[in-house]
Amino acid sequence: MKLRIALIVLALAAAGCDRQASTSGGADAPQLDAPAPENEPARQFTAANDGARAAAGELSVSVSLRLPDAGNADGDAQEVLTLRGGNGLVVESEITGSVSPATQVGGQTLRALLSIPVEEPGVLVYRVVSETKPEGGGGLCGADAPAFLVVWEPAGPGEPVMKLLGLTGGQPGAANSRACTMLEYRRG
Repeated sequence: MKLRIALIVLALAAAGCDRQASTSGGADAPQLDAPAPENEPARQFTAANDGARAAAGELSVSVSLRLPDAGNADGDAQEVLTLRGGNGLVVESEITGSVSPATQVGGQTLRALLSIPVEEPGVLVYRVVSETKPEGGGGLCGADAPAFLVVWEPAGPGEPVMKLLGLTGGQPGAANSRACTMLEYRRG
């Protein structure tokens, strides 16, 4: 009797292994193509200067990680910054790196353009992928389309502030880069 039960259990286990092997697929199995979940929930900011009020009003900021396509073995994961304004503005941008606040844009340093402390080691630079402007409203650079976005938040404890600077033309340091109005926000 015990032998019969043991044989039935072995037969069921073998059937389960066969079923799992046949459904796990191989190279032809479909790959998930959904984006990765956001790394952190959206953070809410309120406009702290006239430029920020005109560009977006309240601002929701989220960062996500976009995975490469399943067929692209050489692709890297990409950090994506999404800005959603209370007026309907939506900006999606991909990180390109960090630069020194001493980097020049249109003859001025990013430190001067963003009014940031001397001790700050760097600012983040994002390449703007898309900007959806609100009906009849401006965007990061008013009527112009931004090519890059410079983002600064204090590295240490202090005021919960974030400053954004859209750039037209090239990236920071390029001869053709031009700064738009600095947008200042406070964590709300």
